[in-house]
Amino acid sequence: RNVYKDLRQIELACDSQEDVDSWKASFLRAGVYPEKDQTENEDSAQENTFSMDPQLERQVETIRNLVDSYVSIINKSIRDLMPKTIMHLMINNTKDFIHSELLAYLYSSADQNSLMEESADQAQRRDDMLRMYHALKEALNIIGDI
Repeated sequence: RNVYKDLRQIELACDSQEDVDSWKASFLRAGVYPEKDQTENEDSAQENTFSMDPQLERQVETIRNLVDSYVSIINKSIRDLMPKTIMHLMINNTKDFIHSELLAYLYSSADQNSLMEESADQAQRRDDMLRMYHALKEALNIIGDI
């Protein structure tokens, strides 16, 4: 889009619309205004009278840039604080529970040796894995002999 000041023309080319808007905002702050289309009729010009004041446009653009910066700062702060909050609320509370209540419960149980016993399901799983290991080892030996 063409931008004019004192009958001089600047041709602006950008990769994205966001870049174009950023450049236009910078030009507005510097006092360089976009070309007004000559083909606009009087009705559309009257509807857009609120945007004819260049100082107001600069102020609005400045406020918009400040709000965008503020929102990006808030997003970054939230992204930085979220892991810390999770750590504080969940992990530390779980750690405190383990130290205070869980250990007291485990020590108060009558037979502490039964805590270290292997469950029947785990014993069965261990035996299955050992059988699988020995079968695979034997299969590798047979394949290696061929």
